[in-house]
Amino acid sequence: MNKNNAGFTLLEVMVALFIVAVAMGGAIKVIENSAQNTSRMADKTFANWVAMNKITELRLNSEWPKLGTVKGESEMSDRKWKWEQKTIKTDDDKVKRVELSVWGEKDNDQNPFVTVVGFLTQP
Repeated sequence: MNKNNAGFTLLEVMVALFIVAVAMGGAIKVIENSAQNTSRMADKTFANWVAMNKITELRLNSEWPKLGTVKGESEMSDRKWKWEQKTIKTDDDKVKRVELSVWGEKDNDQNPFVTVVGFLTQP
């Protein structure tokens, strides 16, 4: 048996393990980021639906919303969502602008998942 072909040295094995460990760390980070992005996109989608539902309710309502800010909560997908509706006057007296921002129940009010803008005509 030739001594030069006996196998890997301890140093070679340790270098190989180090390379595998670094590669696995990178792969795990990529998977983690992907999972977070998927969760964030789901939150944004549901928040957008909440906002669109609120604007649709306003359009179907026989009363015109008053100018100013209104806050409330809605439930969708077994979660509670906080929303804030800002009704703003426009140049046309028969049209009002509505900005509806939506947050998750546990989120702070600094960065909403979405803000949807709609225009309402006088009923």
